[in-house]
Amino acid sequence: MKALYYPAWDQLEIRDVPEPAPKPGEVVIRVAAVGICGSELHCFVTHAPRRPPPAIMGHEFCGEVLQVGEGTSGYRPGDRVVVNSVIACGRCEDCLDGRVHLCREGEVFGMKRPGGFAERCAVPVSTLLPLPDGVSPLQGALVEPLANGVHALSLTRQRFPETVVVIGAGTIGLMVLQVATAAGALRLVSVDVSDARLQVAQQLGAETVLNPRTHDVVTTVRHLTRGRGADVVVDAVGAAETRRVAVEAARRGGEIVWLGLHDDPTQVSGFDVVLGERKVLGSFAVTHHDLRTAIGLFAHGKIALDPWVRTFPLLDGARVFQELATDPPADYIKALLLP
Repeated sequence: MKALYYPAWDQLEIRDVPEPAPKPGEVVIRVAAVGICGSELHCFVTHAPRRPPPAIMGHEFCGEVLQVGEGTSGYRPGDRVVVNSVIACGRCEDCLDGRVHLCREGEVFGMKRPGGFAERCAVPVSTLLPLPDGVSPLQGALVEPLANGVHALSLTRQRFPETVVVIGAGTIGLMVLQVATAAGALRLVSVDVSDARLQVAQQLGAETVLNPRTHDVVTTVRHLTRGRGADVVVDAVGAAETRRVAVEAARRGGEIVWLGLHDDPTQVSGFDVVLGERKVLGSFAVTHHDLRTAIGLFAHGKIALDPWVRTFPLLDGARVFQELATDPPADYIKALLLP
């Protein structure tokens, strides 16, 4: 079968690879669509050790069951499914407590095992959720990133927040914006250094868009909120500077969710956090409940993918991946590959 193969640092190529075979508890699915994630682009560019070559990356994908492994139940050939990116062990304390996304022994597709940048992929049934007929393959491949937005906002205790600020207007940031709208946020503010991305955020419901190269984000947010600050700030970038701005832009008693993983070392004001009782929350991966919610949001037409999502054949995968990694286009934000 064909796969987008990552043989060595800085290299990608379409290659013929062996067909996967399902082990007990697994199925083989025909991949219908798979997203190129920003975390994969970041690892490719920076040689990050989390995704060392050789590998077949891809953890945002959906498809149709082709084969069922021995002793496997619950799915049969022809079933449409979406895949959770994290493969939990099911045995550790976090798994037993229902926090499978925090499994210490967990694997992620495209890291320790082949992912969805291929025509077919073997997956454990524990990672699968049924995909309703009303949800397209394009939407199915975006269930996982949408579920990241669901998970990030589900960690907060704000209901009908007056102001939500989302830093970063990439895929996750745009998903967070739309989830916040569905959850009842009254005012949305999008922050990004790309005016093209901010334009998309505005089309998706952001009342105010701010480019930190031309606006003081914290001062503007406080002006918009009568000097209080935002109820919720989500940092979908994960740089040291965006984390600092996220804390400073939040009101006293507000909540900050750190979602991005661009940088590690981060310095914020301890006085801002303690004296203002601001809550800083880390958000990682998704639960099955988040995935089900994301599927429901798509099924009920709550999430818009135009004009920022574009599809390409898997055979164009190396070119598209390199383009996104080195010279991101202005006319789209998210790329999906169709095997």
